[in-house]
Amino acid sequence: MKGKKLTGTERQARAEQDAKERSKIFSELCGHVKAGYSLQCFGPLSEITVRKWLKVYPKEFNEEELATALRLGQSGWEEIGRKQSNGTCLGNSRSWYYNMANRYGWREKVDVTAEHKGQVNVSVVSYATQQTPQDSDE
Repeated sequence: MKGKKLTGTERQARAEQDAKERSKIFSELCGHVKAGYSLQCFGPLSEITVRKWLKVYPKEFNEEELATALRLGQSGWEEIGRKQSNGTCLGNSRSWYYNMANRYGWREKVDVTAEHKGQVNVSVVSYATQQTPQDSDE
């Protein structure tokens, strides 16, 4: 019998003390995002902890490896869309599109927002006459 299973908090505390455990968690993280899952739903660590450990433990938590894994995960989702568009994969293309829009920020239209800070002077010029037109009976 191996003993009791560690809780997430216990595992995280152990990983902070043990480089091998950090490497193991990082390997799980890369596999998780390569499979197309988001960083936010990784069970053992929060996204905040992952970002922190990328800075604190760069030997075990390699930022470039994580970026590669994230790209591969996105590539997998894009491949599904490609296969759906050429008919080699069945699926709901609309739900796929919503997934891509929510996960990767895809949009059908570009949202443009303009903001002005400061003063705007408006001058109103009227070229209309003050006289009312007269009917001519001629």
